[in-house]
Amino acid sequence: MGGAPTGTGLPERIDAVLFDAGGVLLDLDYAYLRRLIEARHGAVTVDELSRLEAAARMEIHRQVAGGGRVSEAWRDYFYVILGRVGVPAAEQNGIVDSLWDAHQRFGLWTVAIPGGPEVVAGLKRRGFRLGVVSNAEGRVEQDLESAGYRGLFETVVDSHVVGVEKPDPEIFRIALQRLDSAAEHAVYVGDLPAVDLAGARAAGIAPVLLDRHELYPDLAGPRLLSLEELPALLGGTAAPA
Repeated sequence: MGGAPTGTGLPERIDAVLFDAGGVLLDLDYAYLRRLIEARHGAVTVDELSRLEAAARMEIHRQVAGGGRVSEAWRDYFYVILGRVGVPAAEQNGIVDSLWDAHQRFGLWTVAIPGGPEVVAGLKRRGFRLGVVSNAEGRVEQDLESAGYRGLFETVVDSHVVGVEKPDPEIFRIALQRLDSAAEHAVYVGDLPAVDLAGARAAGIAPVLLDRHELYPDLAGPRLLSLEELPALLGGTAAPA
């Protein structure tokens, strides 16, 4: 039973729902980034930073699609943002160094996206096995708990802890093994096609794209503009007994 695609492109039966963390469950702390930029450069708004992050995510997608590693694209992600808000090149290295230090000490993706904890809690009540698969620096589980997701996930697979990062399918298999779930009865919600969707597919998991900035309108497959659309998307599938 299960495995055959429905009209949504998802399995008929879904036992497990896996999520990326940054960009899907957690937002960048734009207020902190704004304060750091303003202390060294000039005024910038949180809304502007949020819009520019979309361009930065596209840069990561391009680099990984071209064979690069996500961890190596981290600094370029912030260089894109800083360059587009007008920070001179000579000042960018210092800001990025400070951001890296802050990310190591207390994290930068620490703010729950709108409606995120409520959506996840609702799926848990429906009986889905829930987990997170994230390219992170060893503290993503703590960040999720602090943002309001405490007790909602059965497992959180952090690339720094397990020693393998997306899009390598092995990191997804670790999550499935911990949940005692089969790939053909699982979905993965991510926001970077070259990282999340490609990795999930390689592991045999149906991917769902969260495209909050509408960057990939022509991409085939299930696509959400808000995480709050996920329960309805899963409504056409059989929840676990």
